[in-house]
Amino acid sequence: MPQLHPPLSGMPLAFVSLLLVLELCSRVPAVARVLPAARALLLPALVLSCVATFLSGYQASSSMGEISEAAEAALGIHHAIGRFVLINSLLLAIFAWLARIARQATAIFWALYYVALAMQVGLTIWAGSIGGVLVFSHRIGVDRKSTRLNSSHTDISRMTSSA
Repeated sequence: MPQLHPPLSGMPLAFVSLLLVLELCSRVPAVARVLPAARALLLPALVLSCVATFLSGYQASSSMGEISEAAEAALGIHHAIGRFVLINSLLLAIFAWLARIARQATAIFWALYYVALAMQVGLTIWAGSIGGVLVFSHRIGVDRKSTRLNSSHTDISRMTSSA
């Protein structure tokens, strides 16, 4: 099965970033008019992308062979933060829904929504940065086979000497 985690891993950050920008621009009348509809689309998309990214991450890590202790520790942290990202995305959607339907205490639910949004941004960036460490420092998920071209295609001196 193909690795789905690399292309999916950017989706939660894209959705939460867009949501954050819209919330920060909510005082602009044009944004304020579309914000409820944008929330109604972005929050389920965020939750679904977090679920897909979380599950694809476990799928990707299940096919790994032996890795170093440092890589295993970083992977454990990455998975733990991924669980927080997933749970927090659900809380974020629930708080927005409760704030919309509540007859009383809506300010409390909106406050919880904004706290959860700030946490979602931070957790998503943290999970992504540790994912980057796993790929770029520990080469997790990187095909370790040599992909060199034969020397005739890569000999720059030969190509430039005829000019």
